[in-house]
Amino acid sequence: MKPIAASLVYMRDTKREVTEFMNKRSDYKKQDYSPKKRIWTAVLSILLVSGMAGGSYALINPKEEPDFEMKNENFSDQNYAGFDTNAEDIEVLEEPSTDEGTVEDVREEEPAEEPAEVVVVAEPEPVEVEVEAPEKNLDQMIANAKTHVYTLYTDLEQGSGFLYNDQGDILTNAHVVKDASYVMLKNSNGQEFNGHVIGISEKTDIALVRVKELAGKQPMPMATKEIAVGSKVIAIGSPENKANTASDGKITAVGKSFSADYEYNKLYEMTAVLKKGSSGGPLIDAESESIIGINSIILENAPEVGYAIPIHSVSSQLAKWVKDPIEFATDDIVLQDVKDAYFDKVLLTSFIESYYELLPYVLNDPEMNYFESYLLPGSKGFAAGKKQVEELTSKTRTFDAIKAKVTSVKINDKDAVIEATADFVYHDTETGETLKETRRNTFTVVIDEYGDYQIKDMQYE
Repeated sequence: MKPIAASLVYMRDTKREVTEFMNKRSDYKKQDYSPKKRIWTAVLSILLVSGMAGGSYALINPKEEPDFEMKNENFSDQNYAGFDTNAEDIEVLEEPSTDEGTVEDVREEEPAEEPAEVVVVAEPEPVEVEVEAPEKNLDQMIANAKTHVYTLYTDLEQGSGFLYNDQGDILTNAHVVKDASYVMLKNSNGQEFNGHVIGISEKTDIALVRVKELAGKQPMPMATKEIAVGSKVIAIGSPENKANTASDGKITAVGKSFSADYEYNKLYEMTAVLKKGSSGGPLIDAESESIIGINSIILENAPEVGYAIPIHSVSSQLAKWVKDPIEFATDDIVLQDVKDAYFDKVLLTSFIESYYELLPYVLNDPEMNYFESYLLPGSKGFAAGKKQVEELTSKTRTFDAIKAKVTSVKINDKDAVIEATADFVYHDTETGETLKETRRNTFTVVIDEYGDYQIKDMQYE
């Protein structure tokens, strides 16, 4: 079927007011209940020598057990499996001193010591749940891809795009940026960038937008050949201005062609649902996790079916634009004022939750190290994140999906501190037990040079 131009629906939101999306900017002092050193009274009774019995008796007061209660409000709301802290009784006995046959009871008050640090060790506790290693799913795909997908705004349109190479180039549809006075991009953390079009086709619905601040950032892998019918795919974009929205489906046909304002040739047909604002977003192969296409259109009479332009079919044109980009005079570019990088409680919560969603994959398969993209390279957070994974990983353990809860978000001038608790549930084939470890993490998050949230420091219990 070759529909007329009116039957094609572009996956974009038209005439959006960009300003709508640009206004948001945004001890206990431990009480020492560990027993102090006390000097127990050493009372020496007069030794009675009985000539008749020839025996001696020492009368000593029995040791009094110190009455104490362990308290620490810092942990009162936390659930630590197997919490066990034992206080140590400290008893000091001094020998009595004698002088010329006189017994003297000596009692000296020793200075109180500083309270000992309470160390809480989270021991695994048995639980009765069925554990299955999580399979690749929508959440994992989104968490892995989110830092590579962008929402595009112009004075005319709102669409989607994704990082194409390490030169800061964003691939999108031509109809998203056509006739635009400016192009502004927003990442999943709300950071905004100015971009300019370095290549746009009048025939094929593709365009390339360069963002100089993103130069050096590594893209997701790109497919170099056609994938088969029946392959599972994930479509990611910003439909209705909702960043990192995804839908899954299958490739139902290849080689589809349509004509409208552009020539659409050799398209992927899929059941992954597309909506307005999805234009230019990536279509990802669920198996290889490489980008295979650019989500572009749906048919007006069949909106449940989507179509994407295969990456491999336009790679030669994209390479020409990268090598010989369109140059714009400064006076020809009208740029919106954009806000600085900022922290947002909702976005930070989503960031940490996405981090936990990725952990079970590496705990079950060390080669699936997606979580590392959330850690700032060379930082204490990177080292701590790797260490925590190493402590939990075992060939005999199979981890379930991790249940995490963000309990606190504190935003500072240059970073944000997030506290979260997580239940790590796993089945140990060596013991036959299913166990749960509850851990509390404190994350220090910064914004890197690419505008992405990154974990700079991490402390866990």
